[in-house]
Amino acid sequence: MKNKILFGIMALVMGIWATGCSDDDYAINQQPLLTDNSVVTGSADVTAISATLHGTVSGLESQASSAYVIGFNYGTAADALTERIVATGGETFTATVNGSLNQTIYYQAYVTLQGKVTYKGEVKSLVLTNARATTGDATQIGANKVTLSGSLIGFPADAEGGIIVSGIEGTENVRAGVRIATVPKESYTVDVEGLLANTTYYYMAYLDLGAGMVYGEEKSFTTTGHTFDLDNDLVDLGLSTKWAKYNLGATSETEIGGLFGFGDKTGFNTSIDPASYASADIYKTANDLAYKAFEGKVTMPTIAEFEELFALCTREWVEVEGVAGYKFTGPNGNSIFMPAAGSRTQGTTTGVGVEGCYLSGSINVSDTQFAMSYHFNSALATRATTPVYQALAIRAVSTAKNVPFDRSLLYGKWYIDNGQDGEQHVFEGPFTQWGKTYDWAIVSNGQPNIGKEIHWEMGTENGWIGYTYGVDYGYMEFFEDGTVNIHRLTDDGVTTDETGKYTIDEANKVIDIDINVLCANTWVAGKSGKLNILSLTSDGLQIALPNTDEYAYSVNYYSQRKAEADAKIPVTLLCASSDGSGTWGTEVGRLAPTELAGQHTFTYEGSCSDAMVFALDFQGLIIKYPNAFVRIDEMKCDGSAIKFNANNFFYGDIEGNGNYRIELFNIYGKGAAGGNVLNSAFSNSQNLGSEPALHFRNSLEITYTVFTDGNGAGFYVPTVNMAYDWGNNQVWSYNQGAMFEVKYENFQYSIVGGQFDIKYQLEEGKDFSNGTMMTFIEVVGLYGFFPGTHATLDNLYLDGSEIMFDATKVLDANESPKYRLELWNCYGATKTGGCAFGIPDEDIIKELGFNSSIEVKFTFRNLFVVPQW
Repeated sequence: MKNKILFGIMALVMGIWATGCSDDDYAINQQPLLTDNSVVTGSADVTAISATLHGTVSGLESQASSAYVIGFNYGTAADALTERIVATGGETFTATVNGSLNQTIYYQAYVTLQGKVTYKGEVKSLVLTNARATTGDATQIGANKVTLSGSLIGFPADAEGGIIVSGIEGTENVRAGVRIATVPKESYTVDVEGLLANTTYYYMAYLDLGAGMVYGEEKSFTTTGHTFDLDNDLVDLGLSTKWAKYNLGATSETEIGGLFGFGDKTGFNTSIDPASYASADIYKTANDLAYKAFEGKVTMPTIAEFEELFALCTREWVEVEGVAGYKFTGPNGNSIFMPAAGSRTQGTTTGVGVEGCYLSGSINVSDTQFAMSYHFNSALATRATTPVYQALAIRAVSTAKNVPFDRSLLYGKWYIDNGQDGEQHVFEGPFTQWGKTYDWAIVSNGQPNIGKEIHWEMGTENGWIGYTYGVDYGYMEFFEDGTVNIHRLTDDGVTTDETGKYTIDEANKVIDIDINVLCANTWVAGKSGKLNILSLTSDGLQIALPNTDEYAYSVNYYSQRKAEADAKIPVTLLCASSDGSGTWGTEVGRLAPTELAGQHTFTYEGSCSDAMVFALDFQGLIIKYPNAFVRIDEMKCDGSAIKFNANNFFYGDIEGNGNYRIELFNIYGKGAAGGNVLNSAFSNSQNLGSEPALHFRNSLEITYTVFTDGNGAGFYVPTVNMAYDWGNNQVWSYNQGAMFEVKYENFQYSIVGGQFDIKYQLEEGKDFSNGTMMTFIEVVGLYGFFPGTHATLDNLYLDGSEIMFDATKVLDANESPKYRLELWNCYGATKTGGCAFGIPDEDIIKELGFNSSIEVKFTFRNLFVVPQW
């Protein structure tokens, strides 16, 4: 640990001594020039009788050389640095000390400010020796591997030799690199793996004498290129992104590859200073190591993508060709192998073959000195945070999705996404700003454009580009024969039609059009000719208009197909009295597709003295959703809820025009004959020409629920369920094969086969002799459609004997969307409503106990509430 000696501490805190004093000095620098990490003791170049010491200091760049002294303390022991020598230099400095052959010298760099405050580096040692290390040449240079050589002279038998590799040039940087050790010999080679393609590395031979080091000269080499094959080097696991087959710095799945600190672009940074690494997300940035290594086709994974990999894939600890690691099998059956690559801190690598430590491109937002990573071994796998200086393996993910270009999607009408119908259909606004080099690969395929990223979603409030938001500028229609017709509208509604020709370069996704595209009033320079198609789907189209500067602006269009899909469903009310007053089709709502499913409420302001025609129409609903269902939940006349029997309503495409109608009362409708409604839903009356029970003077409020993915019709299975405890004495979903049908016929719903007799014989190992804490009949899915379902318990037999009960306390209940007929449930409706069979002993109803069998007879009566008139 570096130490500092404080002399005149107040002078240091307030800045270096000033040469004078002035009444005009209003502020004092309160930041010290140096910190504990500012002075670094470097390496030493040794001979038999002398050593040149190296040191560095940061923070004195603005100071005159007369303001400080640099040098080294040295001596014969680490705690006896009795000698001092002044060095020459500035930010880097050196000094030479003398001694005798095989002498060990300890030394420490220092800086003294104004003769008052001294900062020191760590203590290191050296040995004066005749031994020499010579750096050889690099051979067999590949994209990820190289063979490096060195030679040694005059080394002892217990010494260590090898090669040091660094990604940063400069003597001190290389000497601080990663050591690849070997048995010391006069001549030797080492194989270095885990390198990045097209990258320059620096290296030197070394000899470690224990108490000191001997270094060879610095040399360099540059790895060859590597072509990443998107079709063959990525694996589709059935996840949101594809994963590479092998690690960064590898060429096969069993190779460990390189180990990289967070933002370390070569994999050989040994610093443990967080300032030497990235402190923000590096995914899709200039510090994205996978992007750099693989030609911009892939990136590092985010921590979310790692979460997806571990959550959705099955994992197995296996050995492949003798290498241990995890095999991930995706939802689609494809798999990848990730070796247990271990990790490296400074020059020490641990955990190889035992632990897999993989780096994401995500920083820990709570502490930016840590990066997000995933660790696994044979026993567990977990998300983790690791210091940014801890070097981990990297497995890339794909960004290039190879979205196919389908020119047939272009055929048809396109409208500028300008909110002319009150909606943004696909894009955030009518224009988007891009860099002029943006194309299909970047925008549609997601290939990064690191270092040149220009992407601004301009929204709807940037009319300066040349549009008025909300104005309909017409449409552009492409035909398969290469003809385009542009129907233009100006801001003041003037119409023009223009016909032109176009061709498509499918390889480069470029349209060549001989007339200006539909582009509102924009002043952007390029409106015709060869224009990049940035995206094309059945819903949206983006064509980039290049300007004369560094920018291009895409016009954002939505298709006629999308317009039709996004069209809102109008809801109209028919509510007419016998005197003809009221409404014959007032729009009371418009439902967007994204908001359609679910509950809605409208209020109609008007009056009705007696309903003669009362219906709700959902225009076009059946065309879009053939299996739709709409349920009336509540009605209020003049603010007061009214009773109704929805069993008497008629539902569906009653008129055969694609509209969904709920016919509540209609003398001309399905439930009428001879001008009269046969069974009113609003009273117990029959054969009515109008319904005075449905009347209001000021307002009608209706709450209803729309289902788009099912109309509730079908077969349902009732089951018997009971529990005495949470141990073995439970029975769930018992059924003897019986079911009933919710029938949708002639636009009404009914129950077919609703009577049941289910008997359960006690199974071995279960005991219900002391009663139950819950006993109920359950039907999955029924309550979601029909919350007004009513069933009755007809008979109950325990061990063959009929049990009497209070039928009013056998309750309709639910655990939505499940319907329940509760005999007893200590957590349910009968807990508060009271039990039909007795008084609970804590949670248990003893009267529901049996030794051999329980038999329940019950009937489903109706799907909707039947009011008591």
